[in-house]
Amino acid sequence: MPDISLRMGNAITHKDLARVKDTLPRLNPGDHLTITMEAADAHQADMLLEILKDHGLDFQSRGDSDGRTYFIIACRPEGT
Repeated sequence: MPDISLRMGNAITHKDLARVKDTLPRLNPGDHLTITMEAADAHQADMLLEILKDHGLDFQSRGDSDGRTYFIIACRPEGT
């Protein structure tokens, strides 16, 4: 079960969204994708969450305990 990690820059660009979209076909059921960004940029996560939802992934978002980092952990459900 591979884990794939992507780090977003200060502003989420179309290039970042394309990177996420290009990564999704590589995810098999049970695989995880972790998207990391600065917590101050978490308001930009809606575009990423919409892509994950449109591709049928389960996901959870959370901030780190230091309040500086925001994570989105996505998984392709088993049996899909």
